Amino acid sequence: MAYGVNNINDQTIFAASQTKNPNQLDLVMFTDFVQETTPTATFLSEGSAFGSLTTLGGAINNASSTIISRFGGFTGSSSAISLSTGTTNNATGLAYVGTHSYVMPGLPTPTAGLITKYEFETTIATDTAIHTNAVRGGYFMGFGDPGLYGTYGAGNNMGNGPVFRYICDGTTTDTNWMIYWISPSTGLGSSFDTGVTVSTSTIYRMYLSVEINSAGTFTTTYKIKNLTTGTNTEGTASPSDVAHYSGSGWSPHGMCAGINNCKSGITATTTSIILNIDYLGLRIRRPITREILIGGN
Repeated sequence: MAYGVNNINDQTIFAASQTKNPNQLDLVMFTDFVQETTPTATFLSEGSAFGSLTTLGGAINNASSTIISRFGGFTGSSSAISLSTGTTNNATGLAYVGTHSYVMPGLPTPTAGLITKYEFETTIATDTAIHTNAVRGGYFMGFGDPGLYGTYGAGNNMGNGPVFRYICDGTTTDTNWMIYWISPSTGLGSSFDTGVTVSTSTIYRMYLSVEINSAGTFTTTYKIKNLTTGTNTEGTASPSDVAHYSGSGWSPHGMCAGINNCKSGITATTTSIILNIDYLGLRIRRPITREILIGGN
């Protein structure tokens, strides 16, 4: 189902809380979409853990039984959803699913003995068609500024990041899964090529984390397993400018984690591109600080 093993120090999304330090938060959020008969295309204001968003013809539906059977395993036997860009003749249709808007309040530098590390994981399946420069758009998965995910550009890059990105918009034409950081305070970003090709009708298990140690050093770790071919790729990545880690998106107003499938914002099309999702998980490990409030801002 998820990466890793049940080890408190390993990269795994396994249980609700494993920390034994009263000064350290260790929170896991996980959804298998098992109860989604008709996914709700809205973010609830009553504190829901996960939500979704569709705009301008984008749609969220249950994945077909064929897709669910392709995922296989424990999670595949439950359910899966599909995000589609929609058949409306525009350049702006999108569908997003992820955590509630401000679930990660900042990225604080921890003191010695504590850790700040945010981990994102999902398993996705591309459809029989993916984004190209003929049908422009992109996939974005990871960490973002929730105030931006409904618009193209920095919004569909989902804020500060890092995110996995695959985009074809006539200016940028990715062929591989890229890791991308963008500072919403400047609009500037950096990309890193994982070397993993984005192909049609392929299942990928994706893991991405960002952490900062007590010395203020950032680390981005990624793992991609092509479950269709059985190929594993993993490593660490860094932006060309460390300032892309520290834009306004990581300020205490908070970040979210999710997946966005969108048109390019440049060329209108009536062709819908679909991205299928098996599960979505997030682990937040960080010092407990005053900005973590209950029912407040």
